[in-house]
Amino acid sequence: MLFFRFPWKKDVDVEDESLSYLSTEQGDEEEVSVPMWLCFALVISYICGGAVLFTFWEQWNFLDSSYFCFVTLTTIGFGDLVPGTAVISDDNQLTLGLCSLYLLFGMALLAMSFNLVQEEVTRSIRCVAKRIGIVSDDEDD
Repeated sequence: MLFFRFPWKKDVDVEDESLSYLSTEQGDEEEVSVPMWLCFALVISYICGGAVLFTFWEQWNFLDSSYFCFVTLTTIGFGDLVPGTAVISDDNQLTLGLCSLYLLFGMALLAMSFNLVQEEVTRSIRCVAKRIGIVSDDEDD
C-alpha cells in the first residue's frame, strides 16, 4: 500500500477510488477520450471568433482575419498581415494586449487539441494493429 504526502492533506491512500489515477497498476482503469470532432469544432470556432475580432479591430475582411488567426496560432507566421498597423481606436496598447492574450490562449488551445487528436489517432492505429496481429495484446510500447 502506497501513501503520498501532500502539504495540505494528511496521508492519502492510493487504493482510494477517487485517486485511482495515481495507481501504477493497470487494473480496471477506464480510458476517457475526447472526441476528435469536438477538438476540431473548438479550434474552428476559436479561429472564427478571432477572425470576427480582427475584422472589427484591424478593418480586414473575414478571410484575411481567419488566415491571420490560423497562420499565427499554428506558429507558421508568414508576417504578411501584422496587427496594430491599422488600428482605428486611440487605445493601441489595449488592442495589442488583447491580441496577445487571444494568441497566447489560442496557442495553448491548439497544442492541447493537437495532442488529444494525436492520442486518439495513436489509440485507433494501435487497436487496428492488434486486430490485424501486428502488435500483441500485452505489448504497450
